[in-house]
Amino acid sequence: MLALLAPVAALPWLQGFFVPHAATERGSPDVIAELAQWRAPAANCVGDAYGGLSLRVDLAPTAGRERIVASYSQGMFVLDAENHVLAQATGFACQGASDELVAIAAGDAAIGTPVIALAATSGGRVESTTWLTLYRVSNGGELQPVFIGEVERHANQTTRTGTVTLIPGGLVYLDPAGTLSLWTYDAELGRYVERLTNRPYA
Repeated sequence: MLALLAPVAALPWLQGFFVPHAATERGSPDVIAELAQWRAPAANCVGDAYGGLSLRVDLAPTAGRERIVASYSQGMFVLDAENHVLAQATGFACQGASDELVAIAAGDAAIGTPVIALAATSGGRVESTTWLTLYRVSNGGELQPVFIGEVERHANQTTRTGTVTLIPGGLVYLDPAGTLSLWTYDAELGRYVERLTNRPYA
């Protein structure tokens, strides 16, 4: 039986995982140096100055607990117990003073495969956007995005937020502009697909 939706404090825009496995919002400069063996950091990237993120979680039951490490410009890597790369995703383009990886979490999204959630902010001090990306580990060694949504927009001292609420086999997405949409997980495509959209009146 699925547990009730559980909150993920490090990701306030994500309403919750069914049985969250792990979450972190700790930054560490050591992660940046560690990731350099696979991908060099971007020069003078403010996003990397905050340090990288890491957590340990059981994504593949037969392989034991994996470690996820990520930095803004270098991307995200899933490592096995011997530090071999099982899957990876590219990083983000450095844009301005607000560039930052916010947090990573992992858990059961009730779609038949574990999901990793990553929040990242990009932009400058006047305007910035926070995006929430949900990934799954594909068979080809890729962290495949299964959903990407804007969850916070800051412009001219005004901040608007949205939410992503996981439901069995899908999710409900409320974007910062107030558009509400229903998405279902398509196992054949390996990602969420938008089914219904309700935009606010102008």
